Amino acid sequence: MKKQLLTLIFLLLPLSAMAGEPTDALREAVEGLIKIASDSSLDTSQKKARISDIVKKKVDLQVVSQRVVSRYWKKADKADKKAFVGLFTNIIVNTYFSLLNEYTNEKVEYLKEVIKKTKYAKVTTNIVLTDKKIPVNYKLIKRKDQWRIYDFSAEGVSLISTYTNDYKSTLKRGGLSALNQVLKDKIAKAAAKTVVKTTR
Repeated sequence: MKKQLLTLIFLLLPLSAMAGEPTDALREAVEGLIKIASDSSLDTSQKKARISDIVKKKVDLQVVSQRVVSRYWKKADKADKKAFVGLFTNIIVNTYFSLLNEYTNEKVEYLKEVIKKTKYAKVTTNIVLTDKKIPVNYKLIKRKDQWRIYDFSAEGVSLISTYTNDYKSTLKRGGLSALNQVLKDKIAKAAAKTVVKTTR
């Protein structure tokens, strides 16, 4: 449930527009995803393809992957690292696709933007619900003159720490290669379920 909440937060439409490149980059990503969600002319494969494009452009998948795997990243070979980035991207895209269907026009207040060492930024926001506000912090990194998201946290729980906890037992048993196999199996099962649903 926490993972679903964290991922859904990334999809929420901004309530106010605070000046600053990191916030602008975040807003552009969010609005792109919302546009896909509301486009009834797109079929499932088209929506996933467009979501994938946004994720690859707006999320620093290399940084996210490295931080999720943590110390096991250095121990892995280049092939396993490349495979994990691709598999983890697939996991994120599939999760976003599912949660886009649950979006009900919640809003976000952008409160503060802090840039450190010209490379790192944190954007502080509130998710505005009917009966309360949920504080959310987004972290971005600037590489090649572009700000990209690499983590965000809701009520003290971050996306990276959530996936790290999910994967740590597998990583401990067999390293990144073992985790890659687990993710391949998970993606294959999800694809099989999709096929069954579409053929009914």
